[in-house]
Amino acid sequence: MTDAVATMLSFPPDNVDTLSPRDYEKAMDSYIKKLEKLPGSAWTKAVGEQNVLELIDPEVNSLPYLNSLLQQVRAAAKDRKKQEGLLDNAIIFCTSFDPVQVRYLGEQWRDLMEWVTDMLANLSMPDFSAVTTAMLRLDPTAGTFTTLHLHLVRRCLEIGAPSQALPILDKNLYAFPVAPPKNATEDLLSEPHELSNAFITTKSGFTHKLHSESVLEYYLLGAHVYIGLRNLDRARLFLEYIILHPSSSHATSALQVEAFKKWVLIGLLSEGKRWPLPRTHDVAVMKSIRSLTKPYDALAENFEKRDHRKMAAEMDVGAQIWQEDGNQRLVKEVGNALLRYRVLDMQKTYAALPVSRVATFLDVAPDVTTTMLGEMIRSGHLNASVTNGNTPGDAVLRFHPATTASSSDSELEHQTQRIQDLIMFVRDADRRLQLTKEYVETQKRAKRAGADGDLADQMDLTWDAPAPGLANDGDEDIMAA
Repeated sequence: MTDAVATMLSFPPDNVDTLSPRDYEKAMDSYIKKLEKLPGSAWTKAVGEQNVLELIDPEVNSLPYLNSLLQQVRAAAKDRKKQEGLLDNAIIFCTSFDPVQVRYLGEQWRDLMEWVTDMLANLSMPDFSAVTTAMLRLDPTAGTFTTLHLHLVRRCLEIGAPSQALPILDKNLYAFPVAPPKNATEDLLSEPHELSNAFITTKSGFTHKLHSESVLEYYLLGAHVYIGLRNLDRARLFLEYIILHPSSSHATSALQVEAFKKWVLIGLLSEGKRWPLPRTHDVAVMKSIRSLTKPYDALAENFEKRDHRKMAAEMDVGAQIWQEDGNQRLVKEVGNALLRYRVLDMQKTYAALPVSRVATFLDVAPDVTTTMLGEMIRSGHLNASVTNGNTPGDAVLRFHPATTASSSDSELEHQTQRIQDLIMFVRDADRRLQLTKEYVETQKRAKRAGADGDLADQMDLTWDAPAPGLANDGDEDIMAA
């Protein structure tokens, strides 16, 4: 057993920091072969009176620690007490492993993370921060979609702690695992990769087989989280990802129909009207979706007309539909929001008016109207003030001019970073596209046909960030022109 431990501790070598990626790759291949030759008992049996995990540093010897931990978890499948003890080791591993080393044992890393997620979900006070930390330690962008993304969000929703999935949900996806191109040289796992899809592939083991339904479900569950947290802009983005999801032969998914229903409702909540359809939507798919969501369109139409009587009637008639769709609470919120938007519409005509007139317009008692206006002002939905009178009806509602909030430096910095990230993702997508067989064949045909083609295809669409301090000069030049 001491020889086995010595083998486990034989990597990394003392000169690991000076190794080139190729030399690191050779040393790692040799090391993994040695580990594979170790007997199964070497990973689970104690050395003297110590557990193997006590003799290995998860930060330095990540591969043997991961393998030993996973083997012990499997061996203790029916021993709950022992599994809870191993969970402590797993949490230590999640926060300290070497992200480069684990690229060589993707399947084991995935299995361990799924087990940790399931174990944490069964605790009295679940905390998934260890899992999100591990995911971001492996891939700081969390931008390559894996089945672990979906697994984590499911568990967070199941236990009623949706906000714990935000560290992953807040990261934008830019790639899905694909097989490396056959005729291209594969990137070395030990190389410093700008984006994670270079090492998270269909062969790496970091994910189970992906299906389009998995992606749609991830976005739909993510939208549920953002709706619950009232981040409607982010929820809209997720729902539109689903609505715009491409499909063969213009087939419509049930998840797209569900997403569209929520998209209509949160549009009414957010802006008092339906958002315009994304320009890139599939006309045939959208036609199919609209035919299946007519009650929601009718509800939205009455909302936009501010017809509260017809709106109330539609809500009552479709009560069973909203309940079956799981949208009853959202529809109720939309109904309450109608009163708010009817008040906001008055701001377009009046600068001030008695609360009694507002009450008559809304068909609500003056005292109820006063209370409702106060709640709207406190919640930030209404930029106004109410001057008290002798009676609730004598009070006066005064609308305040809308103020345009200027973007703060931090917001501008955040937007700049998003643009730079997007450019990096687009360049990576271009690179991967150029390695596909279809692209190569198209280029060959274009070359045989000659250079005559659309000049737009020959344009340089790359973008370089301006040098520090030159952004304002550029704006001045544009204005001067």
